[in-house]
Amino acid sequence: MSEEHHYPGAARNFIEAYANTNYLRPLKGKDMEYFYVNRGMHSELKALMGELEAGARTPVPNNTKFLFVGHTGCGKSTELSCLVNIIETGLGRSDFLRNHFLAIQYSVSEVVGLYNIEFVDIALSIILGIYREMERRGYVVDESPARRVYDWLYQSQVPAAQEMPRPRDSVGLDLGLGSLIRLIDVRLKSEGEIREGIRARIRKYIPELINLINQILYEVSAITGKNILLIIDDLDKIQPLDATLNIFREHVKSLASFDCFAIYTAPISLLYDPALKHLGQFLEIHYMPMFRVHTKEGAPEPPDSPYVAILREIVYRRVSPDLFDDGVVEAAINMTGGVLRELIRVIRGCCVYCEEYGLSRITHNVLNFQKNKLKSEYYRILEHDDYQWLQRVKQTKNRADVNMRHLESLCVLYYPNGKGWFDVHPIVTELLEDWEADVWKQI
Repeated sequence: MSEEHHYPGAARNFIEAYANTNYLRPLKGKDMEYFYVNRGMHSELKALMGELEAGARTPVPNNTKFLFVGHTGCGKSTELSCLVNIIETGLGRSDFLRNHFLAIQYSVSEVVGLYNIEFVDIALSIILGIYREMERRGYVVDESPARRVYDWLYQSQVPAAQEMPRPRDSVGLDLGLGSLIRLIDVRLKSEGEIREGIRARIRKYIPELINLINQILYEVSAITGKNILLIIDDLDKIQPLDATLNIFREHVKSLASFDCFAIYTAPISLLYDPALKHLGQFLEIHYMPMFRVHTKEGAPEPPDSPYVAILREIVYRRVSPDLFDDGVVEAAINMTGGVLRELIRVIRGCCVYCEEYGLSRITHNVLNFQKNKLKSEYYRILEHDDYQWLQRVKQTKNRADVNMRHLESLCVLYYPNGKGWFDVHPIVTELLEDWEADVWKQI
C-alpha cells in the first residue's frame, strides 16, 4: 500500500503541513475523517456512549451530567467532537444514539470568553448555544425566552418576577430571532462594568434563569423528538483557575438541574479538589488519560508500544512520514511527554522552520531548535520555589508532593497505570537538572 493511500490527508510539503497542524482547534468535518485516530483505551468515548444509551433507555430518561476531566491539551475537545460526529452519522452500533439524541456542542470561549467567568455567564451561554444550533438546523422555536434574555441584558432594571413583561410587551418586539441572538451575543461579550452590571442583576434570578433554560430544552426536545445532549467545551481553560473551580464547587446543583444530558469539560485540578466527593453526588466523572511515553523509572516506551504508536499515527496522518528523518517523530513524542497539543505544536514549528530555510526534511537539529524554544517558555514561568517542588515530585512521583499550579501548567503530568503516578514534564526535567547543577556549584 502506498504511503499516499495509507495517509490520504497527510501533507506532502511544509505549507500543507502548517495547515494540517493547527493545534488551536479540535478536529471537525473532513479533518475528522483524515486526521482522527482511535485512541482505544485512551479514550472515554465508549464509556460515555454506553452511559448515554443506558440513560436514554430508561422509561424516564435520567438526564445524566458528566464531568470530562483531563490535562490541558490531551485531546478532550477532539474526542467530544468525535462523539458529536458519531451521534450525527450513526456510525457502527451508535444508530440508537443518532435516533435518540440531539448533540449541541459549543465552546464557552466563543460565547463569553475565558477570563473570570461565573455561573451566570455559563447559564446565559447555554441559551445562546441552543438557539444558535436550532437556527443552524432550520428549526422554528419559540422566541419569547430569547426576548426575556434580551430584556435582562439590555434593561438597566429587572422587574420583579410577578411584574415580568409578557412576550408581546418585550423590548425588541420588531427584532427577528436571528437579530435577537446576535444582540444577545454582543451583550454577553461585554466586559468591565457592563458585564458586572449584567451579572449583578441576574444573580438574583438564577432559579428563574434555570427554569427558562429548561423551558427551551423542553421545546427543543418536543420539536426534534430527541434527548438533548449539551456539550460545553473549554470550561477547563477559564482563567484564573479558581474561577473555574468555584463554578463547580458553588453551583454543582445548578449545573445538574438542567433537564437534559450534559457534558462539562473541567480542569485536571478538579480531580484533586476536596470538593470532588461532593461533586460526585451530582455529576458522573470521566477522566481522559494521558499517553504514557515513558515508564515510572524514566525509560522511554519502545517505538512499538501502543501509546507511542497512536501518537506517531496522529502525526503521520497530518504530515507525511517522508518529511521526517528517522527517529525524529519518536524523539518529539518523548520530549513532549505525551501531551498531544504540545506534540502537534512542536511539529508545526519544525515545518515552519524547514519552509523558512529551504530544508527538505525535519531533522533532529530542527527538532532541537523547537525543543529549545519550548524549554525557554517553561524557564520563564519557573522560580526557585518551583524547582524545589518539582525536585520532590521527580523523586517521589507522589500526589502529596504535587502543586496543583504545576499540574495545570503541564510542568507535572499524571500517567495512569493502576493508581497512576506523577512525573515532571521531560522538558522541565532538563531545566530541573540545570537548576540542580547550579545549586551544587554554589555549595
